[in-house]
Amino acid sequence: MPQSPIVMPKMSMTMTEGELINYTVTVGQEVSAGDVVAHVATDKVDMEVEADTSGKVIELCATPNQMINVGEPIIILETEGEDLLAGLFDAPAAVVETQSEQVEVVVAAPVVATETKSVLAMPGARAKAAELGVDLAKVTPASPSGVIQVTDLKVSVDPDRRAKARTQIAKVTMASAQIPQFTVLRTISIDHKFGKTAAKRAATLLRAWQHTLSAMPHLHVFWENDAATQLIDVKVAVAIEAPYGFVTPVISVPKNPVGDWDDAVTQIVEQAMIGKILVANLSGATTSITDLGDYDILQANVMLIAPQATALSIGSIKKTDNGLELIAGLTMDHRVGDPGDAAKALVQFEKSINEVI
Repeated sequence: MPQSPIVMPKMSMTMTEGELINYTVTVGQEVSAGDVVAHVATDKVDMEVEADTSGKVIELCATPNQMINVGEPIIILETEGEDLLAGLFDAPAAVVETQSEQVEVVVAAPVVATETKSVLAMPGARAKAAELGVDLAKVTPASPSGVIQVTDLKVSVDPDRRAKARTQIAKVTMASAQIPQFTVLRTISIDHKFGKTAAKRAATLLRAWQHTLSAMPHLHVFWENDAATQLIDVKVAVAIEAPYGFVTPVISVPKNPVGDWDDAVTQIVEQAMIGKILVANLSGATTSITDLGDYDILQANVMLIAPQATALSIGSIKKTDNGLELIAGLTMDHRVGDPGDAAKALVQFEKSINEVI
């Protein structure tokens, strides 16, 4: 009978392995696509692994607390379809990205919710509060309007998990320090309305950055093996603060987004803020955006994650008599471009953001 592996999913750009917490199935058990078959963990998230096809469990490939490389099988299913294991072990295991698994943070024991009808809150915040068991009466809104938004919801954080997350971040930072990089800054004027939160601004920033890279394709590259590789599709890792540190859902930006694309982006970002990301949105980034405009800081200097050559950052956002001004930073691999290229890119970004709003 054909066999199909369920593999350790890649839950972040830098993840190379994950820990098996436990199995929820046994050998001989029949499973359907979408059934939860195991729990795994990284320093930042715990998640449920779902079967992406139906079949019978014929092998459990690991034991609880075992570390497993990304893309390696954790379960083998006997299926009716094509034999996906054919040739799998002829060479070192490749990274396999599953598209139907759901990343979901396991939060602390829920708080018993109280009556919240008198509390001012956005519908999305009410829905998430109910899902997380958060009492909205105990949530302090960041907005001067006093209306609670999704970004105001917090979850309990395990200090040990946070410490492990910081350790992983330190490793990534050390690797980034090996890249010859620089950052340039520019004050950008916006003539039109702009989202008041990072979640609401995300789609606009993504559109504008896609336009910029399309206009300057020599900057949209990977630097690998001492050479630049030209990229076509713009896939942006959007850095978002979550309970255990920043996570980076990856969003593919089409040249001409249509329909409810903007709303879908907002939903992806809001979900990431509370620790929920689809596995399909956790790999393939070609560039990144970090928006810290919600924190009233002057600027944000971010570091590159290899092999990406560009990283856009958003700092202070202020009202002016003619609209808004924001401080944008562009970090670039010096092997790909020089400060003049980065300066021109930010000029193009200012033009693009006013065109797409």
